[in-house]
Amino acid sequence: MGRFRQALVVVLVTACLAACSAPGAPTAPFTVLLTAEKPGTTTKPPSRTPPPFTPPASPAKVAAACPFLGTAELQQLLGTSEDLIATELPPGGEFVPGTEFHCRYEGKYVHPWLLELWITAPAGSSRPAESLENYKKDCGGPVTAVPGAGEGAYFCDRVGPAVAEMVITGKRSQGENRLAIAYVVKHRDEVYAGLAKLLAERL
Repeated sequence: MGRFRQALVVVLVTACLAACSAPGAPTAPFTVLLTAEKPGTTTKPPSRTPPPFTPPASPAKVAAACPFLGTAELQQLLGTSEDLIATELPPGGEFVPGTEFHCRYEGKYVHPWLLELWITAPAGSSRPAESLENYKKDCGGPVTAVPGAGEGAYFCDRVGPAVAEMVITGKRSQGENRLAIAYVVKHRDEVYAGLAKLLAERL
């Protein structure tokens, strides 16, 4: 019995030592997966820069009204993105031929009428300042002067039921006494003043 116990103890101790000294099972390597971030891509909105616009030049001899005011300029003045159409119309019969020119501006889709422009350059006519004074009879309300435009300029409500503002300016240019008279859809005073100055530069 004593020998059996001694043998059992020896077997257990040997088994324990074998188990403790045995190399451990290999551990699977820990793998870290790194996902490379793609550099951020920022998509810029398409540029809406308007096409370059070349201002129409005043001719040495007036032959039409439309070249005095471009449709892109009128778009900018009125603050509209609608495409505009300028149409040269035949002059009225009450004027001497070749002295009065008429251009009509309208929207292509929404506004059937925006502005009527007359350019007059009658031979032997009064000085622009006198003509400007005479046209005040067509005003149905207060007259607002526009400083720094031609030899004079102003705007006022047009006489009659039409919802329009009269903008007029004039100066002597190229040996002619020229007037620009515009009837424009109701807008802000800054628009009328800007239109008067622009037309005066073209005269």
